[in-house]
Amino acid sequence: MGVVASLACLFLAGAGSALAATPMTDTEFDHFVETARSELEVKQDQLIAEFGLGDADSWFFDQATEKLQFFDDQERLLVEADIIDVGSYSPKSNSWKWAWGNESVLPALRKRAEKLKELEAITGIKLFGEPHAFEVDDEDTAWDLTAMAARHLGARGCYRAPAEGEGPVIYLLVMNIRKVGH
Repeated sequence: MGVVASLACLFLAGAGSALAATPMTDTEFDHFVETARSELEVKQDQLIAEFGLGDADSWFFDQATEKLQFFDDQERLLVEADIIDVGSYSPKSNSWKWAWGNESVLPALRKRAEKLKELEAITGIKLFGEPHAFEVDDEDTAWDLTAMAARHLGARGCYRAPAEGEGPVIYLLVMNIRKVGH
């Protein structure tokens, strides 16, 4: 079973009776996921080409300022982005948690991420409004959730913030981005 099919099964199984008045059909949902994924791939390529994110030596995310920064090997700021925290994927438990429902995310960032709950009404899938962590198949599903979030919010792309140890991987939508410094 492909990622889209398994994602659709996972979500539709979790949808229960809480479907929207006019939920997406399986075909519409599959198309939505595929389109979102394709769009995100193009956006990621553009971010790498235009801002050299793959070339940065280090990064820093400040929840208080909602800024993601990339630095060179001399710790000089190269690029700064305004972000929306989408959610986190835990490889240890194979689970996803939306940022808007995560107490470890600062209130202002949770508030910005609340717009993602709209996807429940749009798709008819209850898990878009699930405040607790829920099981997913794998990290590909986390990327699909992020791609749908990026499409819905009109993001320029995403940064997958790597985890230390067995910690969760955080997905940050890049809303605005600019070169800084040299």
